[in-house]
Amino acid sequence: MTDPRITTNYGTVISGGTFTGSNIGGQGAVFDASGRGEELRRRVEALLGLIEAHAGDLPEARHARRDLEEVLTEVEAVPQERDPARVGAALDRLSTRLAPVTALVTALGPIAELVQSLL
Repeated sequence: MTDPRITTNYGTVISGGTFTGSNIGGQGAVFDASGRGEELRRRVEALLGLIEAHAGDLPEARHARRDLEEVLTEVEAVPQERDPARVGAALDRLSTRLAPVTALVTALGPIAELVQSLL
């Protein structure tokens, strides 16, 4: 069976490959047994909503959204394709761009920690 994303009852996420029984494989197959990938996606989506809500207070809201999406894209990439330096630079830019709104910087902290644990 081919499916872009499967989440088990235990929070295991498998994506990007071919799934047959207990076997996964294929180019781009990703197995996240911790469920942290899903947690990251939820946190990023929540922060994107906050950025949208505070866009009037952020001179670079559009760029902040782009940086946050870049972080998520890099973390979700196949491990050999990830660029930790690019992720770090995007997180640094985000911190600067979100600085005018304390709640956004506060929401970014746990995302940055989670990203570091996934790289």
